[in-house]
Amino acid sequence: MSVRVTIEAASRAEAELIAQRLPSEARVQAWRGMGVIRLGSRSREETDSLIDAVSQSFHEHRLRWARVRYDDDERVFRSNGHRPT
Repeated sequence: MSVRVTIEAASRAEAELIAQRLPSEARVQAWRGMGVIRLGSRSREETDSLIDAVSQSFHEHRLRWARVRYDDDERVFRSNGHRPT
C-alpha cells in the first residue's frame, strides 16, 4: 500500500522545522505562502510515524498550525492562540 502524504504549515520556516523531525529526508517547498512537504508512505505504520513526528514538532516549536493529508483523511494541529512564553 503506497500513500501520498502532504504536510502543510503556516510558512516555509515552520515546514522546515517539521521536516527536521521527520524519519526520512524531506524537501520543503513554498506554495501560496505556506510551507509544503510531499512524500510517500509505504504502510499505515509509516504514515502514523509521520503524523507523530508532525505532532511532536508542532508542540515543541509552538507552531501556529499544521495539516497532514493522507489517503482521504487529514489531521489538523492548531494552536489556541495562547502561546506560552
